Amino acid sequence: MRTRKLYVLLAITAMLALTLQACGGKNDNNAGSSSPAASTNSANTDAGASSGGGNVTLKVWGDLGNQAVLEEPFKKINAAFAAKYPNIKIEYDFAQNDQSLNVALQANELPDLFWVQGDKTSKMSEMVKNGFLLDLTSRNLDLSRYDDSQKTYCTIDGKIYCSLPSFFDTNVVYYNKDIYEKNGLTVPKNWDEFVQGLAKLKDAGVTPIALAGKSEWDRAWPVFALAPAFSNDALKAAQAGTGKLTDPSIAGMFQSFRDLAEKGYFGKDFLAQDMAGAQFAFTNGKAAAIIDGTWDNSTYVASGMNLGRFPIPNKDGKRIVQSSYSNFMTYAIASKSQHPEEALKYLELLSGQEAQQIMEDFTGLVPTIKDITPKDEGVKELGVFDEAGLNIYSVLTALSTTDSNAADTMMKDVIPKLMTLAITGEEAAAILDKAAVYPSK
Repeated sequence: MRTRKLYVLLAITAMLALTLQACGGKNDNNAGSSSPAASTNSANTDAGASSGGGNVTLKVWGDLGNQAVLEEPFKKINAAFAAKYPNIKIEYDFAQNDQSLNVALQANELPDLFWVQGDKTSKMSEMVKNGFLLDLTSRNLDLSRYDDSQKTYCTIDGKIYCSLPSFFDTNVVYYNKDIYEKNGLTVPKNWDEFVQGLAKLKDAGVTPIALAGKSEWDRAWPVFALAPAFSNDALKAAQAGTGKLTDPSIAGMFQSFRDLAEKGYFGKDFLAQDMAGAQFAFTNGKAAAIIDGTWDNSTYVASGMNLGRFPIPNKDGKRIVQSSYSNFMTYAIASKSQHPEEALKYLELLSGQEAQQIMEDFTGLVPTIKDITPKDEGVKELGVFDEAGLNIYSVLTALSTTDSNAADTMMKDVIPKLMTLAITGEEAAAILDKAAVYPSK
């Protein structure tokens, strides 16, 4: 089997055309209690470009759940904007999570700009249908560097509503090379080798995988990684309405996750552990590995550990990873913004190479555009896999309605019950099958 280094868009484009994207980046439900960052001023030097003709202030909400990763790059991005547009002041606050966004929507008091997750969830579509977002289709954004799948991310009913994504997100196993070497382990060639390595680590008194069992989204990352590896074809069929979520490969995937918990491979107290605790256990050598998103790569690099990365291989040794675009730089403009032209200038900066390179230099994400230079060799390692597959959350979102949300059922019901051994993989698949609404053939 040949290894393909998918660091540009070839496989990503083909894959993303098949499905909605989901969970590209840590969901804001993981938001901490960090205080908002200081604002950065910026402004418009183009004569006549300002809708007000004078000084303007734009309120921009950043992703509170990822403030630790995003604060420094956005300081530099906002400084670049300030240098280019000195009449536009940016009040950039890490104030957005699910709760604050919902409150703003209910009160119809959105900031001028805020981050969105494109077609990864149904949220942006709902906001469009209710008239909250500005249609950007005729606003002359330069889309020449982007392909159709990136445009699709921001498109609802044929119209564009946010700045386009420029980075790829997936889930990988981050591992401590020193611990692996000490225990005679190498990157596993297939699932059996992976599990055998976990057993060896546990026998040596090392927690094989740090897991944040207390955090709704972070405890789900192993499932997000396992789903395409074990059941990509079955997920495709379910989404198309030609198959069911009760497919044996999907049930087997959930059972494998349950087995990891039952065999103690997540450690003794993982159910009470949050993400900060799980990351601390990994970076301090208490755990040999952690399953996390590419969006947190910079966190582990900054720890100074001897870091390695690999995607979970399936039983045949094929490495099929979940697909998603990063929402770190995908922002929308509120339809009731009093300064749409100035807000558009901010989106233009986010959509350009300068701001994207700043983000790359700080975070080490996987670029999907050729003119973004990777931060280091570790970024290239994140892009080594055999196939980019579906994202199970996206599939379940596509099979959901307002009356029955299969995606929420997995996150809030199925995964907790699997971790606590309350249900089997087969029962998990049956629960989701009952919650799903399949498309008509």
